[in-house]
Amino acid sequence: MRLLPRALTIPSAATVALVAGAVVAAAPASAHGHGKTVYVAASYVAATSHRADCRHPQYSTIQDAVEGVDLGGTVVVCPGTYTGSVTVDRRVRLVGYGATIDATGQAYGIGISAAYVTVRGFHVRNANDPNGPADGIITAGFGPSGPVAADHARIIDNVLTGNLGAGIDLNSTSWSVAWNNVSNENGIGVNVADDLGQPAAHNVIANNQTNRNFGGCGIALADHTGAGVTNNLIVHNVGNDNGLSTPTAPDASAGSGVILASPIPNGIVRDNKVIGNEFSGNGHGGVVVHAHAPGSDFSGNAVLFNRIGTNNLRTDSHDLETTGIYLGSVEPLTIQVSGNVIGPDHYGVFTAGPVTLTGGHNAYRHVDVRLGQVDAY
Repeated sequence: MRLLPRALTIPSAATVALVAGAVVAAAPASAHGHGKTVYVAASYVAATSHRADCRHPQYSTIQDAVEGVDLGGTVVVCPGTYTGSVTVDRRVRLVGYGATIDATGQAYGIGISAAYVTVRGFHVRNANDPNGPADGIITAGFGPSGPVAADHARIIDNVLTGNLGAGIDLNSTSWSVAWNNVSNENGIGVNVADDLGQPAAHNVIANNQTNRNFGGCGIALADHTGAGVTNNLIVHNVGNDNGLSTPTAPDASAGSGVILASPIPNGIVRDNKVIGNEFSGNGHGGVVVHAHAPGSDFSGNAVLFNRIGTNNLRTDSHDLETTGIYLGSVEPLTIQVSGNVIGPDHYGVFTAGPVTLTGGHNAYRHVDVRLGQVDAY
């Protein structure tokens, strides 16, 4: 079932202020160059010294253009389909105009391994290398010395489909932005993780569509190495019908609208804010915490002013009913859950383990039990 009409919402001015402040921090003005603009076209006709555009491009491959453009410059990728992958290892802007990257057989479609890179306007599809992350766009690039992560990336206005990993992977990056992308029908819509042993912190994930991602969540925040996933802002995204390719109850592995998780001892997923999003029809809850191991730090997280419809269609641990928000932790956890519109569901909020809710003032619509609880997770 879909969401009821909005009854509570975060004030737009507050959202704008939060996001604007984070984006300024993610891409300070001093980082933007005004270098040369070069063009790439699959149907290559050499440019003259006086004329360069999509009819007369300087390059026939995106990688060559990235290496050849002035530092701080712009690579314009003209309409067409480009096979393979691209590693953006220099501070440039990569802009697609009707450009598709088909990454079949690749570890990623676009990898970002330099700071202050912008990637905008691409359709990236089909990354499926089983030995790689298999992401559409990732904030890391693979080279002779292994993967290199990058901070201050801007990933804007892209379409990601059919990637076995994440459509967008903000991995071991800080002060980066994923804004206004459509990341549907991948393994995960947007992944925020620390797999390269560096934190994923102070990132903004805003205004994205993350629907029907078959293998997992619309948006995932997960600590896998102990470096930490902290101080990230998840605002005004839509995450519906994720994680439905898995088996049905009981205790199925599925996907949520957004999940905060760590499977490792002493995992760190703290001070993240989930504000003003819409989640419905997911295999797990619309908003989920899975703090699986002892010693974890999930302090300071907040779930505020979201619209959360019918979720948990594939169930979760100890919870076989439809549920808006599911919070499971083996350690004592205090979390703010306030101002959300939840339902229709059997449980509005379900807690497993020593979980304490603060905030309140949620609106429940056609919810049988506002708070379900079990003592252990």
